[in-house]
Amino acid sequence: MRAIVAACASAAVAAVVALAVPADAFACSCLRVDLIRDLPRADGAFIGTVLERKVERQNTVYLFRVEQVYKGDIENRIEVVSAANSAACGLELQVDERTGLLLTRMGGQWRSSLCSQVDPSAFLALTNVDDSTPPINWGGIVVGVLVLGAGTFFLIRKLRSYRALR
Repeated sequence: MRAIVAACASAAVAAVVALAVPADAFACSCLRVDLIRDLPRADGAFIGTVLERKVERQNTVYLFRVEQVYKGDIENRIEVVSAANSAACGLELQVDERTGLLLTRMGGQWRSSLCSQVDPSAFLALTNVDDSTPPINWGGIVVGVLVLGAGTFFLIRKLRSYRALR
């Protein structure tokens, strides 16, 4: 009986110690972005490409080249502040990476997070815009080459007649 009581007591002490010792636990969990639900709540939204990435204390500041604005007063270049790591729901973007973001305006800064990152095709699907490159205008290329060729032919002919007069 003493052995059972001693085992229970040591198990209880171990449980109390395990609960009392603080441990770092970080995790980011968020709902998947639904543009129909989340876009009206956002202060801004755009598709852009990362030009610069600077880590400052607990934040990362991204400089984006903006391709398309979907909401807000956003210029062609924008700085977006996010938490420094993904465990705190911070963006983890690299230079030259293209993404869509929903933004909030806080204290004169645009802010975003991992929970506000959107695949650019989702924005395009929402607005029925085609993201593909336009087809090559072969007719325009052929006409352009013919015009340049004809211009070169007549220029050379004119230069020859001019030299013959000298």
